Amino acid sequence: MLSTYCDVLIVGAGPAGCASALALSLAAPGCRVVVVDRASAQPFQIGESATPDVSALLRRLDVEGRLGLRGHRAYQGDLSLWGGDEPRFDHFLSRGVGHGWHLDRAAFDAQLCNEVRERGIELHRCAGIEAILPLNDGWGVRLRGLGSVSTRVVADAGGRRSPLATQLGVRRRKLDKLVALTIRTTHSLNLTGLSLVEAFTHGWWYAVVLPDGHTLVSLMTDRDIAVARGFHDWGAYVRAWRETRLLASHVPPPDKPPAAIHAFAAHSGCLERGAATNWIAVGDALMGWDPLTSSGISGALSDGLAAAPAIIDMLEGGCDGARAYVDRANVVFGRYLMERLQRYGAEPRWRDSAFWARRGQCPQAAAGNLRLQR
Repeated sequence: MLSTYCDVLIVGAGPAGCASALALSLAAPGCRVVVVDRASAQPFQIGESATPDVSALLRRLDVEGRLGLRGHRAYQGDLSLWGGDEPRFDHFLSRGVGHGWHLDRAAFDAQLCNEVRERGIELHRCAGIEAILPLNDGWGVRLRGLGSVSTRVVADAGGRRSPLATQLGVRRRKLDKLVALTIRTTHSLNLTGLSLVEAFTHGWWYAVVLPDGHTLVSLMTDRDIAVARGFHDWGAYVRAWRETRLLASHVPPPDKPPAAIHAFAAHSGCLERGAATNWIAVGDALMGWDPLTSSGISGALSDGLAAAPAIIDMLEGGCDGARAYVDRANVVFGRYLMERLQRYGAEPRWRDSAFWARRGQCPQAAAGNLRLQR
């Protein structure tokens, strides 16, 4: 049963929301935290590549030993055809770091949710936020299917939809229109432990073998280009797949079309404001990164750890924690924008095509004043 009052209400039970709750349980054991989550409409989840630093972040949350990343596969490195005609292999060991993980993403999220419950934190499923209203000392939040709860601080961990920020009238600025058109297939050759990336005229392809043996294949392009080129339809999708060199050799296109090609939002962007008095945004709700970086899960866990002291400061009536949190986010997002520019700039073969021309611009100029405001 949903509590009618809590100190902190976290909306979203993905890695960012769970990390925020777990970090609060360590830093402020007496803090009353409630987590609510809306079920996904997608038949499966993406965001399955966890970089090597994820283990250390889970350790800081005191869950790495119990989680054990059971049921997931080691992620050893990247195989790519990018910026030239010769494939490249980047093994994590050559960087002096351990391996990452290719996750069963639904199972990983469920494991984090179980850890949250084990800490005695309430976690409920709801149909979404109906309304959020300011109170004298916090917020009143109405949740579809659950009822109302009064809380002192709200944390938006609801992904790129930023459901709380949207209710509060905070705009989200998008840097691009990237979308992942994704299928699952059983065909793959010599790809276990690797993430495959291959650039092409209208974007890039991504493939990875999942722990259940299926292979996830995604065509990454801008939403308007996907419509213009017909990539939502199997005929155009598989023709582009067959024209690849690296992907087609490791993951031959299936003879029969899948039941559907699923579209996932993958655009870069951030909220105009990342935190204010008694509210904060974490993970993709705060800033969404291009999947090319494979840093979504790492960033979400890092945000959750960074959000906890800011939330505690809010509960104590301060504002320095929120200010420091937003300053950190500005640095992180600025660094990401430059990395994004460099990575796309390393592919010169199709600079005249719409997809690549858009990514040749200075990211700050392309986005306007894309900064996180307090």
